[in-house]
Amino acid sequence: MTPDSAATAATTKPDPPAKAATTTKTTATASPATEATAERITPPASAAGRAGQLFTWGRGSDGQLGQAKVLHPGPNCALPHPVPSLRNVVHVAVGGGQQGCTAAVTSAGELFTFGNNFKGRLGHGEGPAVREPRRVLALAGEHVLMAACGPDHAAVLVQGGRIFLWGANRAGQLGRGHCDTNDATSPVAVALPAAATQVDCEDQYSAAVLADGRIFAWGSNSHGRLGIVSKAASQASPAEVPLGGARLAACVSLGSLYAGAVSTEGEVLMWGYGGHGNLGLGSRGSFSQPQLVNLGEAALQVACTRGQEGCKGGLNPKEGGAEGPHTVVVAASGAFYTMGTCHKGLLCNLGNKDGAFGKPWDELRPYRVGGPLRNGCENPPMSPLAVWPPPYDGIGHVASAVSGHIHAAVVCADGRAWSWGCGSNDGRCGVERFLNMKGEGKAPEVDMMKCYMMGPHRIGLARPLYWKHPSLQGLRVLMLATGRNHMACIAAGDGADEP
Repeated sequence: MTPDSAATAATTKPDPPAKAATTTKTTATASPATEATAERITPPASAAGRAGQLFTWGRGSDGQLGQAKVLHPGPNCALPHPVPSLRNVVHVAVGGGQQGCTAAVTSAGELFTFGNNFKGRLGHGEGPAVREPRRVLALAGEHVLMAACGPDHAAVLVQGGRIFLWGANRAGQLGRGHCDTNDATSPVAVALPAAATQVDCEDQYSAAVLADGRIFAWGSNSHGRLGIVSKAASQASPAEVPLGGARLAACVSLGSLYAGAVSTEGEVLMWGYGGHGNLGLGSRGSFSQPQLVNLGEAALQVACTRGQEGCKGGLNPKEGGAEGPHTVVVAASGAFYTMGTCHKGLLCNLGNKDGAFGKPWDELRPYRVGGPLRNGCENPPMSPLAVWPPPYDGIGHVASAVSGHIHAAVVCADGRAWSWGCGSNDGRCGVERFLNMKGEGKAPEVDMMKCYMMGPHRIGLARPLYWKHPSLQGLRVLMLATGRNHMACIAAGDGADEP
C-alpha cells in the first residue's frame, strides 16, 4: 500500500486532552512517591494513538524531513512543515546521529521510515538515504503500534505485544542472544517473558516495558545505563531491570548516556551516567542500578537526553554550564521539572540570554520550572512568541516532554508545543526566534549559531514577515519526538493560533 498523497493537514477533530494525571551503587527500595495520585500512572497521552498530520523540521541533509518543498534555510526547515504523504499518523519516532531518520506509524498499523539508513536502521535493507516516506514491507503482516529509533538500530511494538528490532547488533542491542558485526536489516522478534506495552532504543541499547510492569533492557551497558545487576560491558539478551520492592513500571525513557522510568505510583527512578547532575540525585555520580528521585509529587513521564553520544569537555565537568545531559520530568499535576546542565538555557532556570558556560547554575536535584531564577531577567526575548516575563511556568498544563542534544520541548494539554535551549544552525527548535536574529521590527535574518532561548518559545507559529509557509497554525499537537538535529510531531485540527 502506498502512503496517502494528500498534502493538507488532517482536519479530524481530536479527543479532548486528558487531564494530567559509572560508580556502582545499590538499588533503590524506598516506598512509593510522596503525594502519589489515587489512580495509577499511565503513559503520557502522546502515545494514545490519535491520528493526525505528520510535521518535521530541523536538519534535512539526509531526507529525514520526508519533504523537500520547503527548505529554509536549505537543506533544513526552520519551522514544522507537513510531510505530504503522511496525514493519518498515530505515532512518530526520531533517530539520532548527526544525520537522523524518522519513523511514522499510521492508523492502519503501517510503518514508514525515511532519512539516513546507517546500519540499515530504516528497515529497507542496505542502501543509501531514503528521502521520501517508504513503507517497511518486512512488517506488512503486522499491525504496528509504535516505533523507536536509535543512531544505528530501530524497533517496533506490534499488536499482541511482540517487539521487532533490526539494524546494528555490535553490542547486542537487538536482543538476539549474541553480538554480531553483521548488520541485521530484516526485523526479527525479540524473546520476552511477557507481552510488551512500550519499546525504546538509543545508542547501542534497547528496553521494553512489559504488561506485568517489569522493565527489560539489553545492549551496551556503558555507564551502567542498562540498570541491570551486572558489570558486563554488554548484555545480548533481555535482562530484568530491578526497580526495587514491588514497583511496577508505567514507562521508560532511554537517553544516550543514561535512562529513567516512572512507576505506576508516580515515582521517578534514574540510572546510568550522572556527571552533569542529570539523574537529579543531588550529586554528579553515576549509578548502575535504578535510584529513587525525590520529586515531591507524582510524576507522569521522564524524558532523558537523546542524540548526545558524547559531552564536549568530557564526562567529568568541574564547573557548571558544560554541554551535557539534561532531564525533563512531567508531573501528574501538569507542572514540569528539569535537572542537569544549565547549558544555553536548557533548564528554564535562567532569565537573560546566556550561554551559561562555566556558571554554577546546574541543577543537581529536580528544579520546578517557575521557581526562582539563577540570574537576572531584564532583557525580553527577541520574539513575542515566547513566555515572558519569567518565571517560565506560564504555558499551562504540561502533558509530555522530550529532551534533545542541546534543546528540550513540551506539549501542553491545550495542544500547544514549546521549545527552548539552542536552535543551533538548523532550526531544530522550530521557533520564530531562529528567523529573527536582530529582533523586533528588523529585517528577517537567520540566527545560525547563537539562538539561545532561556525559556519556552512557541513551536510552529511565526508571523508572515518571518515565515510564509503552512505550519502549526490552528492545529493541536498530539505527539512530539526529537533526535539530535531534527524534530517531528503529529498535529490535528481544533487548535489555537494565538501565542
